[in-house]
Amino acid sequence: MKLRHYETFYLLHPDLNDEQRETINNKLQDIIVSDDGQIIKVDPWPLKKLAYAVQKQTHGYYVVLEYGAKASTVSEVTRNLRLDEGVMKFITTKLSDKFDPARIAQAKETGSTAKEQAEGPGEEA
Repeated sequence: MKLRHYETFYLLHPDLNDEQRETINNKLQDIIVSDDGQIIKVDPWPLKKLAYAVQKQTHGYYVVLEYGAKASTVSEVTRNLRLDEGVMKFITTKLSDKFDPARIAQAKETGSTAKEQAEGPGEEA
């Protein structure tokens, strides 16, 4: 089983209450964990004013979800994001082909980027 390092950034509808937002976040995390993935970080943001209207809304809640998962798991997360009416927009980015939670935690402490993490110490791009 090869895990890759992903980040999913999604925008939730401003009319959702705390419990509804938490339910969406937990559902996505459960999909990842149940398919042998690992959650690194869940970062829900407070209500923000959007730069432009999305689905006729001018505000929304952003959530950053960073995790290690298989490609099939990411497909399932994407499917769920598309089906949930509380999700207005989302994007998933593969940060690295290699997923090493220890290296990621160390890189966060030192402030290095995902590209530097993937390359490893002493390797040139």
